[in-house]
Amino acid sequence: MAIADDEPLALMRLARLLDRAGCEVQAQFQDGMAMVDWLKGHPLPDCLFLDVKMPGATGLDILAEYAERLPIVLVTSNSEFAVSAFDFAAADFLLKPVEEARLAKTLDRLRHRLLGRGAQPRPMAPSKIPVTAGSGTVLLELAKISHFEIEGGKVFVCGVQGRFLSRWRSLAQAEAALPGVPLVRLNRTIMARTESVRGLRVLPYGRRMVLLADGREYSASRKGSQDLATRLGL
Repeated sequence: MAIADDEPLALMRLARLLDRAGCEVQAQFQDGMAMVDWLKGHPLPDCLFLDVKMPGATGLDILAEYAERLPIVLVTSNSEFAVSAFDFAAADFLLKPVEEARLAKTLDRLRHRLLGRGAQPRPMAPSKIPVTAGSGTVLLELAKISHFEIEGGKVFVCGVQGRFLSRWRSLAQAEAALPGVPLVRLNRTIMARTESVRGLRVLPYGRRMVLLADGREYSASRKGSQDLATRLGL
């Protein structure tokens, strides 16, 4: 996908949220004409996320030209543009600041739309994960993995069998490689399999200590605690 927004902070936030959701952002632009030029010289991406008000070409301009060729999501701080967006058959309409939960719903809609057009379904998650052990490679069963931890730009796979170095370099890469696997980010460095949670202990200020299947407790941030509570129906 490709995204465009003339507000640098909004562009960075959207790119970060999409990355966390396991999406590949092929290109980013801060004005509409730059995106139009890119679209003319490259294969069309799966979808576009566009700010409505941009110099050169607005999101509505691009929507009018490309809506019949690929899904387009408009992003803006002005809800007044929603009617115009759907008049031009926008795939969805997001208000700034974009919320992660609302973005997840948009991505689900886009996936269903792409599948309806004959796109290939997302691959199944592997049942085993290759990790480094000594000078060789071993395959860990996904069911025995409790969580993934990033340290020094490296992702480690952790569980009752120990802590092993993976081939991933970010938690986003690990998440993208495991489609359909229920995962939750406890904090900035730890992402756990929801099924590996064995217990919770409430801490002050909306935070929790989380007991995982490896027998250890890990501190979850307030957001991580909220996400986990939602996943577990608490």
